[in-house]
Amino acid sequence: MADDREGPALEPDNVPRGPENYAERFIKDFREFNGVDVDEAIIGGHIRATLALPSRIEHHPRLVIPGEPATIAAARAGLSTGPLILEVGSGLGRFLNGLALLRPDARLLGCETRLGFCIKALRKADRHGATNLWMTWGDARLTIPAIVPPGTAAEAYLLYPDPWWKRKHARRRHGALMATVLADALAPGGRLVLKSDVEPYLQTMVEAFTETGRYDAGPAPLELPLTDRELRLVRAGTKTFTSALFRR
Repeated sequence: MADDREGPALEPDNVPRGPENYAERFIKDFREFNGVDVDEAIIGGHIRATLALPSRIEHHPRLVIPGEPATIAAARAGLSTGPLILEVGSGLGRFLNGLALLRPDARLLGCETRLGFCIKALRKADRHGATNLWMTWGDARLTIPAIVPPGTAAEAYLLYPDPWWKRKHARRRHGALMATVLADALAPGGRLVLKSDVEPYLQTMVEAFTETGRYDAGPAPLELPLTDRELRLVRAGTKTFTSALFRR
């Protein structure tokens, strides 16, 4: 999901770059798709939602394992005491950790398909004393409905998702299914922020989300913490794109 790109990766910061930015140089590889009609795939499949935490990994009190009902119950209780903020594809947790420190009044839930990234994001939160941050392992299209009561989230973020460059991988992109899951979780008036450095993908997501009839366009926030990928993009001088939608 976020920050895990198939295809050419950014060069290290010490490698000289030409005038072209990342997205423009590789945009020819992006395959258009219909974000409304695409049959979205669940990353890792539905089976992951039944798995327990591998025995070699130490349990963390704010890690949600969908196959372990006790962790879901703990998350529901822990996330109910303040404004709820969601992030789809949290990666290593730079953005969510930054937001947790800025918003100590809020409760934050990151959704990430890579278990190791979930653990690293929580360890980072522990180092910073951000006890208001939770992580759940698995595809957000399954984990959010299992954890978040309908109409309770104040904000949601979907930042720099993997474009899945190949046409055969288009089903892994975000479309109407993700739009519906987030709309169900958000309270009326709740804000969803979308970002990408691949403008056609952002446009497709916005179209797919608004065509569900659940959102209206609105102003995007000006100041937000950076994701790991966004930090690299800023350093490289690559243009990025932002849209905001509000739950009807």
